[in-house]
Amino acid sequence: MTRLLLPRHVTALFCLTWSALGLADEAACPERPGYANVRYDEDWRFLSNRRCASDPWDGAKYIDLGHGRALSLGGELRLRWERFDNPGFGRDRQDRDGYGLARGLFHGQLYWNDRLSFFGQLESSEVSGRRAGPRANDRNALDVNQLFVQWTPYRSADDQIALRFGRQEVELGASQFTSAREGLNDRLSFDGVRLTGEVEGWRLHAMAARVVPTRRGAFDDNSSPDETLSGFFVARSHDLLPGGNGVVFANRRTRPVSFYADGTAREERISIATRWWSSGTDTWDYNWETGVQRGSLGAGSIRAWFVSLDNGYTLPDHELRPRLGLRFNIGSGDSRRGDDVVGTFSPLFAATAYSGLSGLVGPSNSMALAPSLRLQPNERHAVTAGVIGFWRQSTNDGTYNIFSEVQRMPGSSEARHVGTQSTLMYVYTPTPHVTMVFVAAYFQAGRFLHETPPGENVVYLTGWWAYRF
Repeated sequence: MTRLLLPRHVTALFCLTWSALGLADEAACPERPGYANVRYDEDWRFLSNRRCASDPWDGAKYIDLGHGRALSLGGELRLRWERFDNPGFGRDRQDRDGYGLARGLFHGQLYWNDRLSFFGQLESSEVSGRRAGPRANDRNALDVNQLFVQWTPYRSADDQIALRFGRQEVELGASQFTSAREGLNDRLSFDGVRLTGEVEGWRLHAMAARVVPTRRGAFDDNSSPDETLSGFFVARSHDLLPGGNGVVFANRRTRPVSFYADGTAREERISIATRWWSSGTDTWDYNWETGVQRGSLGAGSIRAWFVSLDNGYTLPDHELRPRLGLRFNIGSGDSRRGDDVVGTFSPLFAATAYSGLSGLVGPSNSMALAPSLRLQPNERHAVTAGVIGFWRQSTNDGTYNIFSEVQRMPGSSEARHVGTQSTLMYVYTPTPHVTMVFVAAYFQAGRFLHETPPGENVVYLTGWWAYRF
């Protein structure tokens, strides 16, 4: 009888041991990261444990080269349709059937060792069917969007300092001043050096870089010393507010030519600001920024300022996870033309979020009040509805696009109301690889646009399908 039971005991012990090893391997696998907006933020080296592989692309996300080296590959294809009814409020050419936009990205990251890595990314973007031709950021045949080396001279259990040299995208904070401009067809990058790190709870960043302009040919996107961005920030978590974080930052931007209602000339602009925001809270969220800008436009000076308040409340324990949001922005305008003092605020390299994907109005010389409601029952579906009212901060200044370029001169109008935009956006993420976005917006022109014609109402429609790996 003992002889018959012994094999069963051995089999049971073997099964328990194998199950324990499987649970240990599963516990060693971290939660899978998502595909980041800035792809060098991803780290797939946990796939060195082959038991963590669960996606068909995992073989490309971690390629073991031996000797402690590894290669990670990835990319994106985005196909988009866009249509404006009365573009430019009736000033620009009409595309009755809309037009197509396409963008492809491919990148590779080489981990040489624990302290040294290399990252490269190619980009190609195209536009088809737009009667007025490509806009400044619509077409780029093929070019190097990113190519840099990262060296980490210091790393401990909690802290590290890294240096990055070369061409790279930059996303800072809430993208109020610096972003990769995901909403545009061609993304933005910089040539230069950056320092990032965290030491004893302090988060640090410094950079000195040249702007890489979009040119339509192949491998012709070359930066110049005439258009630059440099600066630093120091950030830290705090207990003064729920989930509190605070940062103080300063940057300097130069442009060979800038276009404002008060003049066109070479620009040097210094921005000094602070941002306070929340993280890790389930109900209230907030993002508050304020700052001043100083500098010169030709022989004149710059004296500008801004305030941005974005607050939200998510109803707890509700199956639709509704978030009620309220955003209020003021970007100063020029108070008197011809006095050699430019008061127009510039968002530098901000994202398109100020007026949604339509980008009809930028934050320069603008006041905006934007209530919104977002419903997100799960990670696959999100619906956001909102209304934005736009007013001029100064009646002596015009309206601007997201690039701080004047679009409508003030003329003789004393009206402040520029218009009101209603927007509905649906984001569908059926798999971690696929994202589908649909946006419909209606901009009702206000008194200022009617008094500086054309002032037609605008209907904006867009949708895209994007695949990432």
